[in-house]
Amino acid sequence: MNSASTIDTPIDKMPTDLRPANRRSEIKTQHKKGDGYFDLLAFIISNAVAGEIMAVENYSEMVPLMPDTDSKIETSKLGYEEAKHILMLASLGKRHDYEVMREMIEPQWFNIRRYFSTAVANKDLATCFIIQDLMGETLAIVLYRILKRKGDPDTASLAAKILDDELGHLDFGLSRIQKMLAEDSEGTHESLKWAHHRVMPELFSLISTSCHFLCGRLGVDCGSLTLTDLQTDIDEIRVEALDTYIETLDKANFDPNITAALIESMQSYAGTPSAHAGLSAAVH
Repeated sequence: MNSASTIDTPIDKMPTDLRPANRRSEIKTQHKKGDGYFDLLAFIISNAVAGEIMAVENYSEMVPLMPDTDSKIETSKLGYEEAKHILMLASLGKRHDYEVMREMIEPQWFNIRRYFSTAVANKDLATCFIIQDLMGETLAIVLYRILKRKGDPDTASLAAKILDDELGHLDFGLSRIQKMLAEDSEGTHESLKWAHHRVMPELFSLISTSCHFLCGRLGVDCGSLTLTDLQTDIDEIRVEALDTYIETLDKANFDPNITAALIESMQSYAGTPSAHAGLSAAVH
């Protein structure tokens, strides 16, 4: 091949460079975000990716339990959509020049996976649906809502796209749980109680700006992380998470007498607001 042919190619005929531009400088200048904002995003997005990885593994493990081919295909599709979210979030970090972990690091994620695997071993589909489609999706929805409201335009736009998917996953899970409650109310409520007391403490402990290992892997000082750049704080997020969880249980048609006791038990979780205080203050 003649090298001159490449040199002489008109500019407007050259292939388009589709690599994403680094937008950190633009965001720092136009939206007055400092380096601490990007450290915080690295922390939040890495945890979001961990949740998506957990979802992929949960859905994959659930597929053999599904009763027919159509439900297996539907469940596989949900896992595929969660896998796309991982790539989207990793691409966001690349555009903003911060590291995103593409693996589960914090022990809470592994604990939830262990509880889910126990449900699979027991062939308990109700518990699987509750852990992944209700509990996991509820906390994911809260996270992406906050990023959509408070993040820079690029982050907010991506969060909005993922949020639409997660809301669809929640609706799908709600329909499955409603059907199970109609068929076996007592058994499904027992599944809820089992999952709640194990999984919700793990999920709520992740609503924090401190960690076990993640900050070290990211090279970020946990003590320097604040939510100031997102114009929110941990208490506000916890209230919104609790409010959204209560709303989800109500939409699923669980017995309010049972769910009230479960919500009240969450006061023992570190930093969780009272079920009777401040729920109306949550912003949606």
